[in-house]
Amino acid sequence: MSSLTGCRRLILLAGLWTTAIAHPAAVEASEWISALDEQRVSRTGDWTPDRFRFAEVTSLRTSEDRARLVLSFEGTGFSIRLGSHNVPAYGPPNLGRLDIAIDGHFARIIRPLGTPRELVVAEGLEKGRHEIRITHRPNGKKSGCRIEGFRTWTKPHGHLNFRLSGEQNAFLVDARAVLTRDKMVVRNVLVRNWLTGQCGLAGLPPGDDYSLTLQANGWTSETIKSIKITAGKTRWRQPVHLQRRAETVIHRFRFPRLNQQAIRKPGETFRARFLGFDATIDSVRLVRTVGPAVVSRDVKFQEDVAAKYYYDREVVVTLPDDMPPGLYDLFVNVTGGRRTGSCRSPRSVHVVTAYPRDPVLVTFGHLDTSAQYQAEYLERLAEICNLVGADMVLSSNACNPAYVSGSLSRLQVPYVVNFGNHQFAGHEAWFGDPVGRIDFGPQISVLNFGHPWHIGTARADRLLGERRAAAMKIINAFEANAPVEFFDRHQVRLIHDGHGTGAKVMNVGATPTRRIGKSNSVSFRVVRLKDNRVVTCTYDGHETAPVPFSREETPPVEARFLAPNDGTRSSNTATVTNRLKDAFPNGRVTFLMSAGEYTVGNARVESSTKSDDGRHVVLVTRVDIPASGEVHVTVKPGK
Repeated sequence: MSSLTGCRRLILLAGLWTTAIAHPAAVEASEWISALDEQRVSRTGDWTPDRFRFAEVTSLRTSEDRARLVLSFEGTGFSIRLGSHNVPAYGPPNLGRLDIAIDGHFARIIRPLGTPRELVVAEGLEKGRHEIRITHRPNGKKSGCRIEGFRTWTKPHGHLNFRLSGEQNAFLVDARAVLTRDKMVVRNVLVRNWLTGQCGLAGLPPGDDYSLTLQANGWTSETIKSIKITAGKTRWRQPVHLQRRAETVIHRFRFPRLNQQAIRKPGETFRARFLGFDATIDSVRLVRTVGPAVVSRDVKFQEDVAAKYYYDREVVVTLPDDMPPGLYDLFVNVTGGRRTGSCRSPRSVHVVTAYPRDPVLVTFGHLDTSAQYQAEYLERLAEICNLVGADMVLSSNACNPAYVSGSLSRLQVPYVVNFGNHQFAGHEAWFGDPVGRIDFGPQISVLNFGHPWHIGTARADRLLGERRAAAMKIINAFEANAPVEFFDRHQVRLIHDGHGTGAKVMNVGATPTRRIGKSNSVSFRVVRLKDNRVVTCTYDGHETAPVPFSREETPPVEARFLAPNDGTRSSNTATVTNRLKDAFPNGRVTFLMSAGEYTVGNARVESSTKSDDGRHVVLVTRVDIPASGEVHVTVKPGK
């Protein structure tokens, strides 16, 4: 009798055979076997290593009928981890089926279209060595699968399944699941079949008091505590639903908004248009949040009655002369029947003490931010932008606006972004019209152009024509091939693009316009301007090279704080490390301190702002970051 058919305690999770397994006195950890391990996994047929659009892990992919993987292992249980489905906006999902045999006997069929990415195949096998045969077959007229690897164990393990959904569910592709027990991380992986919401964690040591945290950039994290994992059983949790983070949700606002921020100095004005209907406009408020510190001001406003139309209302807002600098959320509170509430435009008003004469930009494009792993890279890049002292960030050819908005909410400065050939339809809900303009004071005007240039330049002409007096005109474009006469007519000094052919750094036209293009999806550029000209936009003196930053790399510019930077300390030190060959003069480090007066070492104080409750101080410092070195910025009590 075979080890499969003769096993009285076998559990095959195909819904056919289930029996209880006693809780073992001791449980051994599981073993992970990569599908790419050619010593452990033999291949028959056409299997191709595949890492679709910067996926976290390389999978083996096939669409060939009867392509087969065979492996053997010593143990009593076995699970499989599938590669992710291609994202909703582009690329086919995994449509085939997997026939699985254990020790020469049929075990089960897996259809990736309707299963979690990670699922248990067999539990309670007889002790000893077993052979697993996995054969890809068409599922009707459909085919295809991806396999990341396998997990085996020698003593009974348990398994956890649940469904995950969220606000703006069409944009929620996957999430990171971090499973801990006794403060130790047991599993840290991406989960979710976006077609069904199914999630699974297989091969878990039995025990009480597990804690599961689910993270998706742009959504609030959810932690589920006191999870019990039982040997030989699959625990089904109730469905989990993630809410969108407030800093990514625009509510009843036309402008200002993401991609159309108002950048002003204290004492200046800006217009705000929102869905106020016939309600009474009670107040306009600006709110800046840095950790537990809240800095807010009620600001003066005057309604422009002539601009009112049906549900739209428009006000002219005046910033107070003592308005602290920073990036603010804008609230307009109204009362009037069912319209009572708060209109909110997050991170839409940027207050500066002075407009930059020679601005510093950070640019990047085509990063394929379609899901969680890619969003984590963008989030690290946003932290670099803060540290190197960017005044504004230009991002071109983005994908999934839900993850992009969540990741870039780390930025302390305005940014503009457009969506190109891998876009998720509906990005306008976050970022508005693909063509718009942001003015950074009287001398700097940034046109965001999210279409191919063959659609024409009529709207771009109007927007730049309204800013003829601006000496520094900049374009953030999807593609670079705008008409040269358009560049010259408006005296455009710089165009950044995330998609296009030709030399990535070059001069165009008579102005000339400096073309700065995305070179690859694992880099960024720091662009420095002086006297309305680009003086540098490459790395280490190279003619065209961007700053390298791989997906797996620790950020090459990072700040580490001696004590938690959470507003509870009255002294702290930030060590800023730069592993790049370029220096970054006038970098930026933000400290959150307890209330008090402070002196700063090795840096200059740009702003010091007390929180509303008087318990914290937001201290923004400027520091010269050396090339291939580090600098220690200290903050101590004193005047």
